[in-house]
Amino acid sequence: MVAAVLVLLADQATKAWVLARMEFGASLPLVPPLVRITLWRNTGIAFGLLSGANELVALAAVAAAVWLVLYHRDRWQLRVVRVGTGMVLGGAVGNLVDRVRFGYVVDFLELPYWPIFNVADACIVTGGVLLILSSLRSGRRP
Repeated sequence: MVAAVLVLLADQATKAWVLARMEFGASLPLVPPLVRITLWRNTGIAFGLLSGANELVALAAVAAAVWLVLYHRDRWQLRVVRVGTGMVLGGAVGNLVDRVRFGYVVDFLELPYWPIFNVADACIVTGGVLLILSSLRSGRRP
C-alpha cells in the first residue's frame, strides 16, 4: 500500500507545516484569488456535518476502510484499484490520526465557495473517483 503511506506522509507533513506557522483562523493568500491557506479545526465531516461527533466519525471511518478493502479484495491486481484504495485509506488514516491526537481534523486549503479541506480530503475524493471509474469500466457496481 505505497499510495496509502505516501498520502499519509504528505497529509501529516502539510498539516505539521501549517500548524507550525499559523494560528487557527489566520489566512494567507496562496494563489490569489483562487487558493488561500486558512487554518481551521473540523470536528465533523464534509460541509460541517456531524460537528462534535468525533468518536462516531472516527468509528465510521474505520468501518468504511474495512468495507473498502473487503469489497475490492478480488481486484488487487488492477493498479487503479490499488492506487485508489490506497489514496482513500491513506487519507482516512491521516484524518483519523488528527482526531486521535487533537480531537479534530486540521484543515487548511480554502477555495472560493467551498469548505476548507486538507490533503487527506483531496486524496479521499480522488481515490474514490478512481475506484468508481474503475468499477464502471469493469461493469461492476460501485
